[in-house]
Amino acid sequence: MEATIKAPRRKAKRAYLILAAVASIVAVAWLGHRWWSAGKQSTDDAQVEADVVPIASRVSGVIKLARVSDNQLVKAGDVLFEIDPAELDVEVARTEAEHDAALAQQTAADAQVGITQQSSTGGLSSAKAALTGAGASVRSAEDTMRAVEASVARARADLASADSDLARAQQLFGKDAITRRELEHAEQTRAVAKAGLDAASAQLDAAREQRGLAKARVAEAQGKVTQSAPVDQQVAAVQAAAKLAAARVKVSEVALARARLNRSYANVTAPVGGMVSKLGAHAGQSVMAGQALLMIVPLETYVVANFKENQISAMKPGDPVDVELDAYEGTLHGTVETLSPATGARFSLIPPDNATGNFVKVVQRVPVKIRWSEPPKIAMRPGLSAEVTVHVAH
Repeated sequence: MEATIKAPRRKAKRAYLILAAVASIVAVAWLGHRWWSAGKQSTDDAQVEADVVPIASRVSGVIKLARVSDNQLVKAGDVLFEIDPAELDVEVARTEAEHDAALAQQTAADAQVGITQQSSTGGLSSAKAALTGAGASVRSAEDTMRAVEASVARARADLASADSDLARAQQLFGKDAITRRELEHAEQTRAVAKAGLDAASAQLDAAREQRGLAKARVAEAQGKVTQSAPVDQQVAAVQAAAKLAAARVKVSEVALARARLNRSYANVTAPVGGMVSKLGAHAGQSVMAGQALLMIVPLETYVVANFKENQISAMKPGDPVDVELDAYEGTLHGTVETLSPATGARFSLIPPDNATGNFVKVVQRVPVKIRWSEPPKIAMRPGLSAEVTVHVAH
């Protein structure tokens, strides 16, 4: 009976011992894991990255020569493609001709400024001098006319006296008081007086006509003075034309510089060194400006690891990092360079909006950029998967 009772007790004791052993093993494993993972943050959401540079044509044309092939190593400045420059050379020649024409127009406009300044000033001085001379001619004509008018008045007086003498002589001759010779003398005197009056009247008419001509010359000279007076406006007009010509020269210079710059784009060069990839253009192919030709993958790489938001609280730039690549064996080393200022979801095409009423909490990921402590000796290919462990401060 006692043996029967002791058997279950031994079994229960054995079960408790096994349970205690398993609990001890779990506790030791948990404590070991806590000790081993203390100060470490790991993620397998990481990959190798590089600043891939897309190369595009900057001018349109036909590819004359392709100097590269896929997966070829190139250096910065190497010529990748040569585009047929015939049309570009024509454009350069056209803009050079337009520039030469603009320079000639500017030279002519600058010369016209000096000519206008001199001719306008000289023309105004000549017009003023002509006006002064015409005014003097008017005054001289008026003086002459007054003198002639006096001569006419004197001739009329002489004619009146001769008429009176002739009438008296005729009366005396009728009474036989004077001889015929004396009567003829009186008639001659009257004829001379009449001729003198006619001559003086003719001179008066000529003097009046001369005065009219002098006044006409005054009006003409005054018109020339008025026409020549706006010297400043005429000079300003030609100066404005000169400035316009200078502006056209600058426009032609810009056009010429642009044409020469486009000509230089006929040689497509590598802006950085690296490996050629995604080659999409070949000799004889017609390309448009902006068309992608190939990609250059730089040799300098880095790692971008996407940590959960609850893993970055103690993480900071400079923390050491262990990197294991799926493609290679061994552990590489680097340092944290920067932490993204926002989660990766914020940069997606349609960022999440938690104000729609259908809120589901999702742990967000924060991109962390990692630089190699020293350049890897193995070929790094952007896109390779990696497991990253960051050693953070306790």
